[in-house]
Amino acid sequence: MSSEERGRASYLDLLITTLMEHEKNLDSLVERLERLCENFQNTYEGASAKAKEPAALKEKGETIPPEQDTVVYMKLKLRREIDEAVKIIESLKE
Repeated sequence: MSSEERGRASYLDLLITTLMEHEKNLDSLVERLERLCENFQNTYEGASAKAKEPAALKEKGETIPPEQDTVVYMKLKLRREIDEAVKIIESLKE
């Protein structure tokens, strides 16, 4: 085997090893995404079922229990320290 052939063989070995690692990483990421999608779907189904409950209560003339919390999702882009951001969020709660 000439030095050029050995160089090509080494390059191919490196390429194969790298591609195998990428494939393992991709498989891991795809599995994580599948679990996340399942969790989101379960959460959505649970939330939609709970959203229907107050409507059913209103139809029956019953009141909605006051202990139900409201979830608010906000995406904030702040270029501030975490402490300042927490104070801002706390002030929004009031």
